[in-house]
Amino acid sequence: MRKGALHGIYRREGDWNLIELKLSQSAQLFNSLDPSPFHERDLDDDVAEYLVDALRELHGHRHVKLVVHLSAGHDARVHQEIREAIRNYFLYREQSARFDVRQELRLGRASLLVGLLFLAACVAIARFAFEGEGVATQTLREGFLIIGWVAMWRPLEILLYEWWPPLRDAWLYRRISGLEVEIRGAE
Repeated sequence: MRKGALHGIYRREGDWNLIELKLSQSAQLFNSLDPSPFHERDLDDDVAEYLVDALRELHGHRHVKLVVHLSAGHDARVHQEIREAIRNYFLYREQSARFDVRQELRLGRASLLVGLLFLAACVAIARFAFEGEGVATQTLREGFLIIGWVAMWRPLEILLYEWWPPLRDAWLYRRISGLEVEIRGAE
């Protein structure tokens, strides 16, 4: 999509917050390199990014509607195809984000198992290999304990924090896929 072809202004109509796209033709919504029919096509990257950013900015608003302004001459069939394309695209993105969450949690569990085994080995080495009271022995013992706990850092980071961003994205994509989409003639 050409820069400047996409214009959005957040306006209100009654209770509705509007995310508006002003397009001269419906093809501007879609990735120009994708030859698939409307309902299977990828949205243009700029359009998708704009919709995601707009809904993030309007995150606290319950009544949000997407209004696509098209030049005159489009029939109801094209309007329905546009609605389905937007819905299907963001449902696909939601499924992809949920898959990412599952993968992240799977990685976290595997990393936790490896980390716990490594920690157990470090504790065993620290306890049984370094039994003396000298400074060097105590330093090595403490060093192995620290290394064992540091190895737990990444698994815990994954399990506590890493999976939240893709889950948040999945929720956002689900919300976009469910937006009311209204097609209007160009103003």
